[in-house]
Amino acid sequence: MEKHDRQSDGKGGTATCPVCGASFECKLSAECWCSSVNVPSEVREYLADRYDTCLCRDCLEKLVKKAGAGELS
Repeated sequence: MEKHDRQSDGKGGTATCPVCGASFECKLSAECWCSSVNVPSEVREYLADRYDTCLCRDCLEKLVKKAGAGELS
């Protein structure tokens, strides 16, 4: 997979999920919704290897679930 660039101005704002294309709010800080999602290290590595931007909540939660089931590849 290719890496994708952030769709916001670098200060947070509207972003586009590189997996599904959905628009979502990204705050680029500890106040962002994603800070409340427990993302295992293997998922963080998977994301870092593939994307330069955030994923939407739905796609991130799906990846976390796949990792928990041993299906992350």
